[in-house]
Amino acid sequence: MSCSAVVHGSNVAEPIKKPSCGRAATRDLARSARAHGALMLAGFDTPHEEWMSLVWGSLFDRDHALRLLARRPASAAVALPEVMAAADRFDALAVEAKRRVRRLILRHEQRTWIQAV
Repeated sequence: MSCSAVVHGSNVAEPIKKPSCGRAATRDLARSARAHGALMLAGFDTPHEEWMSLVWGSLFDRDHALRLLARRPASAAVALPEVMAAADRFDALAVEAKRRVRRLILRHEQRTWIQAV
């Protein structure tokens, strides 16, 4: 599947914002996850499941992210802009890139589980 998109008007095809499909976009999301994940997911026995719930749909679950941040109001003000920016970056990803993000979360969970055993 291509990462380009075109909207067809009357007689002219107009380019629209292309979904991002590069590895750089997923690296940016991973960087945000490392920076704020511990804050958002502190106290959860299954943090990877929480991450998957945030990115399971076609759009980042901002409501769930806000509920997670609300558990730590003192730190939430610092993390909120970056988490919402990460949500925007996730939403802009192509379908394949979103699947890659989910696979990376699952792979990280497997590695974490193996290291714990």
